[in-house]
Amino acid sequence: MMKSILATLLLFVTISAQAADIYKIDPKASTINWKASKKLGTTHTGSISVKEGQIQADKSGLISGGVISVDMAAITNEDLKGSPEYHKKLLGHLASEDFFNVAKYPVSSFKILNVSAKSKDEVLVKGELTMIGKTNPIEFPAKVTMVNGVLSGEATIKVDRTKWGLKYGSGNFFKELTADKVINNEFELGLKLVAKK
Repeated sequence: MMKSILATLLLFVTISAQAADIYKIDPKASTINWKASKKLGTTHTGSISVKEGQIQADKSGLISGGVISVDMAAITNEDLKGSPEYHKKLLGHLASEDFFNVAKYPVSSFKILNVSAKSKDEVLVKGELTMIGKTNPIEFPAKVTMVNGVLSGEATIKVDRTKWGLKYGSGNFFKELTADKVINNEFELGLKLVAKK
């Protein structure tokens, strides 16, 4: 009886492993846009480059796992391009120890732990986001499609930076800051990923 159960379990694991294929993320076709704002509404936008990654999924696009690496040294800004001095200052500040400490932590990553159906058109993605040497769980809704063997995913992710120790300008930790100096704890990531076998 025990041998029969073990054989069944082994068969199930083997079939499951065969059902999932590896899709490599195409960095050139994938984008991550960011948006951060102050309490009084000043907003900065830009992008971060996808470094590499892979997704495990079956032929229908059902995702079972994956990992995405992000090149923090390739962070850009869009809204200050017309002001070279402020543009350079902002990028330098984001790379500094006040924020992402890029010299010490040049790569951030997201590990997919679970993907489940949320609605007809959306899935709920649960995983772990690692930035500046710290890892925390996050979850977010996403749209995933599989067309002609190409896996695509889109999501808008809101991240509370203070959970990773990014406290600079946070009104929660620096009560003496005037409203025009307070930076919102949450920043937004607009994610578009393309992966191919």
